[in-house]
Amino acid sequence: MIGPFPWDPFPPSGEPDPKGPDPVQAIAFRAAVTAADAYRSVRLALRREGGALRVGNRFVTDQRYRQVGFVAFGNAANSMALAALHAVGDRLNQGFLAGPDPVLPEIPFRGTRVAPGWGGAPEAEGIVAATSELAQELNEQDLLLVLLSGGALRSLLLPPPGLSGEEFARLLEEAHRRGATGYEVGLLARVLGTGAVAGRLAQVGTRADVATLVVERGDGARVLGGGPMHPLAPTERAECSELLGRLGLAATAPTVGADPSPVTSGIAPPLPERVGRPVIVAGPGDALKSAADAVFEKGWTSRLAFLSIRDPPAAAAARFLARTDDLYGAEGLSVESRTKGVGAFAMTTLGLPEGVDEGPALGEFLAEARDGLRRREMSVGLFRTAGAIGAPEYPAGAVVGAPTEPELTTRPDRARVVAMRRGITDVGLLAVALVPTPVVRDRTASGSR
Repeated sequence: MIGPFPWDPFPPSGEPDPKGPDPVQAIAFRAAVTAADAYRSVRLALRREGGALRVGNRFVTDQRYRQVGFVAFGNAANSMALAALHAVGDRLNQGFLAGPDPVLPEIPFRGTRVAPGWGGAPEAEGIVAATSELAQELNEQDLLLVLLSGGALRSLLLPPPGLSGEEFARLLEEAHRRGATGYEVGLLARVLGTGAVAGRLAQVGTRADVATLVVERGDGARVLGGGPMHPLAPTERAECSELLGRLGLAATAPTVGADPSPVTSGIAPPLPERVGRPVIVAGPGDALKSAADAVFEKGWTSRLAFLSIRDPPAAAAARFLARTDDLYGAEGLSVESRTKGVGAFAMTTLGLPEGVDEGPALGEFLAEARDGLRRREMSVGLFRTAGAIGAPEYPAGAVVGAPTEPELTTRPDRARVVAMRRGITDVGLLAVALVPTPVVRDRTASGSR
């Protein structure tokens, strides 16, 4: 049986369940990350059984490929690369990684560290060149694995002609400041940018079979990483033009469609015959379902608040609190109810484009949730499935409100950290709200928290 990521992402507690003021929140967080684990998901997509090799949605004979190469980009690059190494074994003899973490000692391949930020990274030009070189070294007897996760855009995006990387990054950031969602920023990067985005990675001229495995974060596989294996659809150019006009950036942005050449316009021909369609191996739904199931198993009533919230942090928090209050009210719980309470769940990107550190937005969401709590016994947690990358003052996850461990008290003005050692996937952020069932209070107690 294929197990989870071999490096424990959570601090060991020595107990079956986490301790502290927020054990139920921590259980939900751990369940979400485990279910969406990039290592496990890639291992399931790359399996050798009974003389057959599964590669995504295809099956070939186990000896079909003489050698296998890979490129892995994004926050889960280490996890996905290690899974490929364990699945394919010594036939995996070429590889390259790029992500926010250094290549770990267990992975015998080279890579580039790419810090969070806007637009393409300064290292992107070298990464794109190294990726093309590796792909072109493979032949008809070989397989190229393209492993993508959130944050891949930083490694694959180059600016359009006439703009520097810094200027293009400022344009994307300004678009977001004027109201563009994370998806819309990804669309602008995909249509206007160059490099390996908009299907260009599929056109590098490799003679090998190509299989793409994707860990998706909520905005869709087509925009993740700029869609390096997704040719640009004609409607995307029109959508980009409309978006620039709505944001008031049409006069300052590169003209959409000014140059018809594939290199600058983003128009890519259909996928070559040996390039398979990308396969999503993990996504927000995996994390959401597992978190809800784990809380249900602890005696709570689990309810879906939203499949996805793309609003900015403050608006996302307000929507989530309002929906949680509606769900709790609909249950009509009383002191005689047998459930421990209601848990509400949602996945969110907080409206952020991939590659940007989520920490400040996480803090903003929790501050808004703390100030907007409608019930004194309620708690709200927000958890990054990519772990604590970027600004060190922001953790992987935290909880505000009342503790779910009734014998403990906490300061109401402080967020309580739920730690994770390192990111192992990236399927967005998990929001969890818990409202306990009413209890008969001791009239002699002070009632203070």
